Amino acid sequence: MPSEDDSERATMMELCVSKEWLFQELRSDPSRLVILDCRSSNEYGESHIRHAVNFSIPSIMLRRLAAGKIDLMSTIKCRELKAKIMNAYKENVFVVYGDFNVTEQQTRTQPQSGSFTASDTLHVLAKRLAQDGCQVVCLEAYIKYIFEDVLKY
Repeated sequence: MPSEDDSERATMMELCVSKEWLFQELRSDPSRLVILDCRSSNEYGESHIRHAVNFSIPSIMLRRLAAGKIDLMSTIKCRELKAKIMNAYKENVFVVYGDFNVTEQQTRTQPQSGSFTASDTLHVLAKRLAQDGCQVVCLEAYIKYIFEDVLKY
């Protein structure tokens, strides 16, 4: 019998989109996308996908968000990001990404106490958005390889 973790992993894999899909969406109607970069603020500052906003939170808040003890909006300090997410909730497509490959192996790994990574942030954020009724997809492929294509847009 499949466990809850197995079904979460399968759902996460179904939600993955390619860099080509993102590129096409950015060219056709970027206003329907909310692109969330789950890497650190420093990595985001160095480079990011055009129209993306940074979503990085302390690990204690991430644990509380994952446990359902706080809502997503309470984790966001930036007024601009909070407004963008609130306006897009349940209406736009949320694209989440990090600097790693979203693979079956990574969706299997469970964070040890106090050691959340960017992939954990992506997983928790995607799961929480989906639970809240939002349409969410995860970008597959290493982000460093897609910057050349997407940043040209």
